Amino acid sequence: MSGTTGTTGPVSRFAEADYCYGVGPLTIRIERIDWAAPVLYDGENWYEVHGVEIGMNGTVVGRRQALVRGRRLPPPPVGRRR
Repeated sequence: MSGTTGTTGPVSRFAEADYCYGVGPLTIRIERIDWAAPVLYDGENWYEVHGVEIGMNGTVVGRRQALVRGRRLPPPPVGRRR
């Protein structure tokens, strides 16, 4: 077992060039993306992501926030249809 049971969101992996700030790839269980407040950086929209960082061996590292390139994120949720 990877130590990531009880997840509340998808686990995503981002290359170093696709998030600020850190060294090496970032693996994070996404809990929330601040879709309402994009940050224009490097000519693209980036979004603040909140979640739990997952280590290379699958264990939980801890709470993490990162600014992630928008085109690398999963699509925003679709609103409910009536």
